[in-house]
Amino acid sequence: MDIANFEFNELHLPSPTEEIFDECWNSKGIQVFVKRDDLIHPIISGNKWRKLKNYLQTFSFSTHSGLLSFGGAYSNHLYALAFAGHSLGIPTVGIIRGEELTAGSNTYLSQMNSWGMQLHFISRTDYRSKPIPSAYENYAVIAEGGFGELAIQGLENLVSELPVFDLIYTAVGTGATAIGIAKHTKKPVIGVLTLNNRTEIEAHSLPTNLNIEDAYVFGKYAKQNDELDLFCAEFYQKHGFPIEPIYTGRMFYALTEHIKNGHIAPNTKLVAIHTGGVK
Repeated sequence: MDIANFEFNELHLPSPTEEIFDECWNSKGIQVFVKRDDLIHPIISGNKWRKLKNYLQTFSFSTHSGLLSFGGAYSNHLYALAFAGHSLGIPTVGIIRGEELTAGSNTYLSQMNSWGMQLHFISRTDYRSKPIPSAYENYAVIAEGGFGELAIQGLENLVSELPVFDLIYTAVGTGATAIGIAKHTKKPVIGVLTLNNRTEIEAHSLPTNLNIEDAYVFGKYAKQNDELDLFCAEFYQKHGFPIEPIYTGRMFYALTEHIKNGHIAPNTKLVAIHTGGVK
């Protein structure tokens, strides 16, 4: 199946944008819209398709044997890549952090393996240098989390699908989504950090309209937090769709606090990007 047919037959594009209501912002005349990229596909959801599309579209067997990338044992990025490769007939390799792991260590690794992704487990120390095993030297490499110029370019379509707005909020992992969105709009973008990597993010050439918010990491990446878990549960009860505490939960928490604290002007129309990640 080629990319065009895959998009048409398998993906929900453009993803919907819906308004959500809460006294917190309605009382100030602020409108909050959510770009539901989590609805693009059950597996390649959120920003995963946006970031992977150009890598898949430009892949050619005349130059490479397949696609290789990196991630942890529960990587949404590798999970999406494995499925996409399986669907499009492109061999994939996942370099997995954790030499003690096997393909049977969890259901995600098992599923990735069943889709044909070659799983290569390495120590956490070796993982820092992102080595490429000699057997896969002819594979095109996608950086951890999908970061890269092709991923950044892939966010142009998302921006083109948005309604008229004043401000965008998005979660920041590797930074590709926030940078890509900011590069394709002149409106301000608030990128909410989900891990302590501000220095790494700012080492990239950031668009001047991208502002990084680092006050809502809640200690460190993916650290469990009761307040954040409760916020996500109450958000689901109020608005009828799930968010998770690692990425979208932190982003919506920051957005809500910014409104409460008066950081967002009354009568602002803002869009929050639901980047998926709900398992």
